[in-house]
Amino acid sequence: MLCNYFKNKFPFAFNYFSNFLSLVKEGKREFPQALIFEGADTKNQYLFALELARILNCEKDGSIDCDCINCRWIRNHTHPCVNNVSQIHFKGENDESRSVISVKQAAEIEKGLSLSSDYHRFFIFFSSKEHKYNEDELSFFRELLYDDNINYSIEPLNYQTFNPATLNALLKSIEEPPKRTTFVFLTKSREDILATIVSRCQVFKLSGEKNKVNYSDILPMIKIYPNITYQNCFDVSDNFQKYIKDENIDLQDVLNMFLEFLKDLLKQNVANSDFVLKINNDIKIVNDAIKYKKANMQDKIVFDTMFLKIARGY
Repeated sequence: MLCNYFKNKFPFAFNYFSNFLSLVKEGKREFPQALIFEGADTKNQYLFALELARILNCEKDGSIDCDCINCRWIRNHTHPCVNNVSQIHFKGENDESRSVISVKQAAEIEKGLSLSSDYHRFFIFFSSKEHKYNEDELSFFRELLYDDNINYSIEPLNYQTFNPATLNALLKSIEEPPKRTTFVFLTKSREDILATIVSRCQVFKLSGEKNKVNYSDILPMIKIYPNITYQNCFDVSDNFQKYIKDENIDLQDVLNMFLEFLKDLLKQNVANSDFVLKINNDIKIVNDAIKYKKANMQDKIVFDTMFLKIARGY
């Protein structure tokens, strides 16, 4: 039933769910009530979740070209019981938050689950913001016949956008959902989700092909490199802090962008031994900053320390 599109993307999950869906359709097994998909390829994790929801709700055989009403609804992103949950999706009238998945959304989910449904309900959790796709980016929707008229990004969950208060508010719904209800959480790593939620989920590593980190958004801030000095290092740090706050981006994602920038710079300057030595040293400094972030050090301290070390060379 699962489309061969996923056979190369997620081979283990493809084989597992292909067999499992057949058993569910035959009434021999019940589909899991909570799943975590972890890995780098969040967009295809999202499509994989949608395909699972489509097959479970399909009125026919779940084939890729099925035209039943449920398959059409899901491909058009309009199914009443297949829900995106993010900072900009599944918001009630009184929920004005746009930077986090809120406790109010958890309450709306619990309220909705109190009503009976003839469908297999899916709640797909991911981080999102308004986004305009280019033609190449939309191809992954078209390949599976999905409507590509979307204006939102599909990004992994993290503690900044999906905080413990909301996760704790969801616990009861995840532990005791009505039959034919599934929660799916899309993330780079299970470590980015509260342990009490992880313990209630089946976790699948849907890594896919690791995408090259795009650092174009931070180029205006790092064009000063390698001329970061004692005089300007804290100004550079302030610019980065403002950027992650304004764009609602996790600090570690920005550090990964900076790391990718340095690696590319290294490849472009292999003949310059002195510059190579400096870049290698700064790569170590950025990797140390990533460790500080994982140790829950404050963003300001991480940035200030990193750029000060880069300025002094150690």
